[in-house]
Amino acid sequence: MKHSAILASIGLFFLLATGYAQAQTVAAPNCDPMQEGKVSQWLGPCKQAAVKGNGYAALMVGAIYWNGDGVSKDHAQAAHWFELADLAGETRAAKMLGDEAFTRLVKAGKPEDTDRAVLDTAIGWYEKAVEVEPFPEAKTEAEQSLALLTSLKQQLSAR
Repeated sequence: MKHSAILASIGLFFLLATGYAQAQTVAAPNCDPMQEGKVSQWLGPCKQAAVKGNGYAALMVGAIYWNGDGVSKDHAQAAHWFELADLAGETRAAKMLGDEAFTRLVKAGKPEDTDRAVLDTAIGWYEKAVEVEPFPEAKTEAEQSLALLTSLKQQLSAR
């Protein structure tokens, strides 16, 4: 499962690197992770745009908290912003929410300690991501994570 956490980090980097160019037109002013300067200079306006329904802005705020870029790393806070992004129609948020739930599963350590509700949550988000994810690489990662978690769920059900 450690391998999947690495894939999730790579996926997040890919999201930020490739998503910026395509979503730049919907980004709020000063909500630009590629912009020079400190995150603190644009995080406030980005949060405001996210709360007003800008899915890209919410996705970027979530990524900031996920990575701990200029703020304390906080995956629960990241999930909140990813959920706002999903509600605003940002298709890339589903994979990020799957990754967040997957990260919670990895902390269990042993399969028998797996929280079934979190497992179902991760599977649900990855199923959605497979349907809506616009980037082929991220979609492939979601498919791989979904297959792994579905197999884990079957193994746990067989016990």
